[in-house]
Amino acid sequence: MASALTLLCGCVGDLDVMPLDPNVMTAQDAYASAEGYTQALKKIYSVWALSGQDDAGASDLEGMDAGNTVLLRCWWTLQENSTDEAKCAWPDSWVSQVNGLTWSTASVEPMEGLYHRSMYVVSIVNDFLIQLKNAPAEIDQERYNAEARFCRALAYYVLMDAFGNPPFVTEESMTSTPEQIKRADLFEWLEKELTTIKPSLPEKTDEFGRADQYCVDFLLARMYLNAEVYTGTARYTDCITCCNQILGGNAYSLADNYAELFMADNGENPNANKEIIFPVLADGSSTQSYGIGAIILGSRASSEGTVENYGCNGGWDGFRSTGNLVRAFDYDAEESSWTADNLKSHDARAIFFSEGRTLDITTSAVGTFTTEGWAVYKFSNLNSDGTAGKNTTFPDTDFPLFRLADVYLMYAEAVARGGEGGSDAQAVQYVQDLRERAGTGYSEIDAQWLRENASVSGSAASVPYGNLLNERCRELYWEATRRTDLIRFGLFVSNTYTWAEKGGVVNGVGVDQKYNLFPIPVTDISVNPNLDQNEGY
Repeated sequence: MASALTLLCGCVGDLDVMPLDPNVMTAQDAYASAEGYTQALKKIYSVWALSGQDDAGASDLEGMDAGNTVLLRCWWTLQENSTDEAKCAWPDSWVSQVNGLTWSTASVEPMEGLYHRSMYVVSIVNDFLIQLKNAPAEIDQERYNAEARFCRALAYYVLMDAFGNPPFVTEESMTSTPEQIKRADLFEWLEKELTTIKPSLPEKTDEFGRADQYCVDFLLARMYLNAEVYTGTARYTDCITCCNQILGGNAYSLADNYAELFMADNGENPNANKEIIFPVLADGSSTQSYGIGAIILGSRASSEGTVENYGCNGGWDGFRSTGNLVRAFDYDAEESSWTADNLKSHDARAIFFSEGRTLDITTSAVGTFTTEGWAVYKFSNLNSDGTAGKNTTFPDTDFPLFRLADVYLMYAEAVARGGEGGSDAQAVQYVQDLRERAGTGYSEIDAQWLRENASVSGSAASVPYGNLLNERCRELYWEATRRTDLIRFGLFVSNTYTWAEKGGVVNGVGVDQKYNLFPIPVTDISVNPNLDQNEGY
């Protein structure tokens, strides 16, 4: 488990960073002024976006590749490449395992990165909370304490969702060999922790990218929506309650234009940032990393355009959609005539590149599918006025980790599944609002639509509330929610719903239940005798 605390300088607004040599700058020196406490808080936020403090090639954690193990990139890779929404064609050793759900206890880089960087957040928050007690009067200790604890809670949520039973340590129980916590117990702790810190946060943040009460409500809503997976007990009424807290505040509204949510100026553009509740911030000049950059560059080939039409120099041609993702848009023409342009004319959320590409991946993806699978152009380093971002390698695009559209969809699903405190009419309206923004040609929906069995992404598999799962795919694809969604719907490991490469087979097969969780990295188990491996590994 990583434990060293390093600090940064700059402002949370763009996470501008400068390295401080830990051999020179001791904790005593770093916390000698009010500025030091602010810098330390910013460091905590920055771990989602940055691998280290110097440049894109620096890593805070020894043995962690700076580019491949940015926390956002690892979370995105495991939430998307393991599902029906994305596949990767790079020759890296982890790719076929994540693409195919065939990993074991062997070292898998994105899993190592997700685990250790999440635990790193926990570690530096714990240290920060200890130091914060000595902060000078000009520091708002109550707010700083709550913000840091929110960041720790978010890291523990990721660990709970991905690994189930991680080691657990707080500032009150600092140890190099922490005890393991059961998933249901961690859920209970998170619920209590988030409820406790909420009153100490501003209702709405005064600085884009910092935590507020709406962030707490969102994270709780997501936990409650998946509570049956995490604890065995459904909590849909609680999910609706948290959604209502966000919706009733009228602090956020849908962006006017879907595409602008994912452009280089999405944090500055008032027509986009009014929907984004909590972003992972990026800036091409001052926060250079391969987090959001990998998502944008990885989905484009160098031959597919110039800086003028997607804001980057070249592309890595690694990430592609599966045919399942495209079919989720339910276009009413014959598949043989589908193109990215005519699909987008049907639904503005379908932002793909299809020229010279087949809809389906029919060969093993690793290193081969240069013409298989449509590219996803949803994320861009272009500003909303068509100009390029500041840097053509490192995008300015903030990643919308939490946004209002997801609240609409969580509310609708929780209502459909029997939660109280909401209404069918409101749930239907929220879905209609998303469709109207996309200009879709889909038919009007009703309460029955919310609950009926429906085919998943144009496949032969049909599940209860399948329409809502498809709507989540259309609205939130490539936003790092899909693995969690498929697990909640019982489809991630199932043989009834398959996709390219699932189970290590081109056409896809079901896999063992153990793959609903990732294995705890051997690199931590080998040094902590208090940890047991997840079942099946």
